[in-house]
Amino acid sequence: MKKNWMKKLMALALCGAMAMAPCMVKAEGEIPIGAVLPLTGSSTGEFLKAAMEVAEDIINNSHDLDWDLAKNEGILDGQKVALQFADHQASADMATTEAAKLLDDGVVVITGAYNSGCSASVATMALEYGVPMVCGSSSSASLTDGTTYPFASIFNRVAANDAQESAEFFEFLKYLNEKYDAGIEKVAIAWINNSYGIHADEMFQKYAGETGFEVVASVSYESSATSFDTEAAQIKESGADVVFQASYIGDLTLFAQAYSSLEFEPKMIICYCGGFQDASFAKVATDLGVNNYAGGQACTAVLADKLPVFSYVNELYKAKTGQDIDGPALEEFASVIVAAQAIQAAGSTDAAAINEVLKSSEFEAPYLITQKIHFDENGQNDVMPAVVTQLIDGAYEDVFPIDDYTTSEPALK
Repeated sequence: MKKNWMKKLMALALCGAMAMAPCMVKAEGEIPIGAVLPLTGSSTGEFLKAAMEVAEDIINNSHDLDWDLAKNEGILDGQKVALQFADHQASADMATTEAAKLLDDGVVVITGAYNSGCSASVATMALEYGVPMVCGSSSSASLTDGTTYPFASIFNRVAANDAQESAEFFEFLKYLNEKYDAGIEKVAIAWINNSYGIHADEMFQKYAGETGFEVVASVSYESSATSFDTEAAQIKESGADVVFQASYIGDLTLFAQAYSSLEFEPKMIICYCGGFQDASFAKVATDLGVNNYAGGQACTAVLADKLPVFSYVNELYKAKTGQDIDGPALEEFASVIVAAQAIQAAGSTDAAAINEVLKSSEFEAPYLITQKIHFDENGQNDVMPAVVTQLIDGAYEDVFPIDDYTTSEPALK
């Protein structure tokens, strides 16, 4: 799979860097960063790519923002970041192949890959080459649990994982019961049968048990399914007060339509990242006339007045795509920004030096509610990078936790 082994071994001897990490791999004046995304089969990958390109613009050009990274042109004395994209087509095997190509071409950091299973494949290759990875939006807790995979030494994830989200979601349900006497007792989940869904279900079961909610249904489905009438009926028949979903945009849309046709309106439908965060789902919920969909988000457009850097980034993104930036897109934007910040702080494109910065530093993130990003020993961003948002009249409102950024009270059925 790898090529030019002798050249890599010579580079290793000269640099004293991490195993298989190149000493100087860029064209003059350019710093290559790899990005492996699902660019075939849905619009999601193109939106993620657009967000990363906005990050590239912020890094490479001068912008009128109170943020040094945006004011300056380039990093390392004016060198420009050059994103190199690859398409994994939602296949873990393809992710391995495409990551190896980028790593062979000499990227100094690799990012991606949205689908959790694909991110694991990319990270496995990055470990083999000794190149750090900054993962944007993949959510499976297994990526950073320190035991499932061996790549913690080079892996760093911006997004909240499904354990963090589950903890916040069940705190939200407790809040609804205490504050609004919501009467939520029974919960159910529908989940796609892949790494993302499997681990979402595991965390759902764990935190439901720990917080005293009764699990009345756990319904899995295959990615190839084209209708969810049967699964939706199972969920309805379970008597669940609240339904959790681990679904991508196409699946979630079909579930929403099936629930509507069954006239099933639970008190809340809470979504693990994925489809809920896709901005196009707002129209789906509006068309169905429902306000009971909620889920985690890194930020939301309704906070633009309170977060000027986020507002600026959102406007750049909207100019490219015609829509507000969503959670996964903002997290992939962040992955490129953090990679550039680490390279700048390292003072070089040496993989070992970049990785050391990633593992030991806190990164300024004025485009997030948290304002910062920090990775723990397993590579997880431990500054909780998500709030609970609810689609109310077509807008993603921040409803929990209750703080200066809260924009609305929850809407309950």
